[in-house]
Amino acid sequence: MKIPKVVWIDAIGVGLFTTVYCLIMSGFNLWMGSAAFIAVSYFFGAGFPKDKTGNILLSFALGILWGLLAHWLLLNAWLAQVWPSAIIFGILTFIVLFLQGTILPFTIVPAWLIAWGTTMLIISNLMIHNWLIFSLQLFASMVLGIVVIGFASDYFKRWLLNKSNNKKDNRPN
Repeated sequence: MKIPKVVWIDAIGVGLFTTVYCLIMSGFNLWMGSAAFIAVSYFFGAGFPKDKTGNILLSFALGILWGLLAHWLLLNAWLAQVWPSAIIFGILTFIVLFLQGTILPFTIVPAWLIAWGTTMLIISNLMIHNWLIFSLQLFASMVLGIVVIGFASDYFKRWLLNKSNNKKDNRPN
C-alpha cells in the first residue's frame, strides 16, 4: 500500500504541533488539554474553515458562557432533578438555535454546543475556585488548540509541500 505524501506530512505536522501545544500548556499551567483537542477536532472535522475561525471562536466563547449558565441553574436542587434539568437543557438548546437563526447568524451552532458540553463536562468533575480564570483558561486552551495544532500544522504542511514541489522544479532534465 502506497501512502500519499500529504498523509505523511499531515500526520507529522499534527503530531509535531500537538507536542508543541503540550509544551506550551505545561509552561503556562493550562490543564485543559482535552478542550484544545476537542476544539481542533471540531475545526478539522468542519473542513478547516479558516474564513470562519472568528465565528467558531465566538461560538466557543458563547458555549462556555452557556455551560456556566447551565451549571448555575443546576445548582438549585429542585432544578437539578431529571425533569426540570431536561427541560432546562431543552430550553437552552432552543435558545441557541433561535439566536443563531435570528440575531446571531454569524455563530456556528455545533461549535457553540461543543463548547457548552465541554464546559459542563469539566465543571461537573472538578471544583472550580475562580470562575473567571477557569473561563479564560478554557477559552485560551480552545484558541491555542486551533492556532498551535491546527494552523501551525497547516502552515507546516504547505511549507513542506511547497519545498518538495520546488525540488521537483529545480531537477535537471
